[in-house]
Amino acid sequence: MDDRLAAAVHRLFAPADSPARQRRGRIGAELEMFVSRPLALADPAFRDLARPTLEPGGQLELSPGPQASMGALVEVVERCLARVHDEADGAGASIDLCGTRPTRVRVPLRLRTPRYLAMQDLFDRVGPDGRRMMRSTASLQVCVDLLPGVGGTEQWLVANLAGPPLAAAFANSPHLDGRLTTRPGNRTAIWCGVDLSRTGYDGRHLDADDPVRAYLAFAARAARLPIPEAADAAYHLTTLFPPVRPRGGYLEVRYLDAQPRHRIGEVIGIVATLLQDSTARREALELLRPRLGDEPRLWAEAAEGRSADAADLLAIVARRQAVAA
Repeated sequence: MDDRLAAAVHRLFAPADSPARQRRGRIGAELEMFVSRPLALADPAFRDLARPTLEPGGQLELSPGPQASMGALVEVVERCLARVHDEADGAGASIDLCGTRPTRVRVPLRLRTPRYLAMQDLFDRVGPDGRRMMRSTASLQVCVDLLPGVGGTEQWLVANLAGPPLAAAFANSPHLDGRLTTRPGNRTAIWCGVDLSRTGYDGRHLDADDPVRAYLAFAARAARLPIPEAADAAYHLTTLFPPVRPRGGYLEVRYLDAQPRHRIGEVIGIVATLLQDSTARREALELLRPRLGDEPRLWAEAAEGRSADAADLLAIVARRQAVAA
């Protein structure tokens, strides 16, 4: 095994780097959306707050900094979205907060960098879903500081095992290639069709007993992009896209469809409760741990908006939120 890759993977699973963050933990969010035409978003104060960037298909992503509480984060997110909507209204542009592009338009690869061109080439060898993912999907990503020791292992397992139930409960991608379908979770279906050696939607990156070793094996088996930067182990790890990505000090939950504006705070709060509340974590693990190893079926059902565990998982969250209120 490559020692440099092993060291880089261990850094990804390092806990948050201060006792205060380890005790309480911060929470962050990244919001992707479809905008019908480019927006200037030139105000320096807004750019510092929202840190807007573009995804390969021109999707707009907002990445405000992490906050000490869920309430503070939701307030910042709402400020960012209000500004984007105001600018879109002024430019005559429309914004769609959903998991798949709802309009039938030909979408070029807008970020024609060596990274994305190489990635597209690798995905094309598997099928069309790689291009769909890059160009026509949008997510709500939730980031939570990683605890040390057993708590961090619980967070990692819960974040992953909760994926199918939460993806089903909050499926918001009824369109595929601009056409309305009867499937509510087309974005999840797309991810299941992308190169599994890079996405792990079959659960190959998971092991309850040794998460770091399993992730290292996952990373080692994934082909490196044929670009010079990929020789660096840390860079190679950025080209893997599992449902939950360890980021060194925090976890990035990636499997949620972009949500309507009025549901964003609710969804952030659910993820925060599951990962930050120790009782919620343990009850969720008791519910979901028997599902480990059944990921292909569970994700396929989630794409159809179905999960046998969603109601029970959300009930765990509701009870813990009621206690904390």
